[in-house]
Amino acid sequence: MTKLAPSEAAITEWLAAQKEAMLALLRDAVNIDGGSYDKAGVDAVGQRFIDFFHANDLLTTREPHDRFGDAIHVRLDDTRANEKPILLMGHRDTVFPKGEAGRRPFKIEGGRAYGPGVSDMKSGLVMNLFVLAAFKKFGGAPAPLAGLITSDEEIGSPACRP
Repeated sequence: MTKLAPSEAAITEWLAAQKEAMLALLRDAVNIDGGSYDKAGVDAVGQRFIDFFHANDLLTTREPHDRFGDAIHVRLDDTRANEKPILLMGHRDTVFPKGEAGRRPFKIEGGRAYGPGVSDMKSGLVMNLFVLAAFKKFGGAPAPLAGLITSDEEIGSPACRP
């Protein structure tokens, strides 16, 4: 087995210790209705993620859209680099109708998480958020890191594709 560099070891240890925080963020995101056409709901999920970014000193900007949820951009800092960034991205909209989060709220049963959007793709977003926070906290990214959270993937990305 290859020995980890000190920054890699710190990141790995920190991420392993974040299980409960990750589950809490996932629970919050899953328990907010966010169907693609529900701008208020999709933006509410986005705001929960933005709150996480702010708590972890990550830079965020919203790209507003009047019909669909806003796109969210995140960076570790405002340093400009000539290198292309590594982009961690995903979407926060779901295919589920309004009220689905109330009918099927987040739960863990038999070691598996359930709820609308839990695997497509809110859990992936939670992982991305924590990875960005870890590299902000400990450094060591092999290239500039950026994040993009879109709002309309489930309907073909009419607002976020550009």
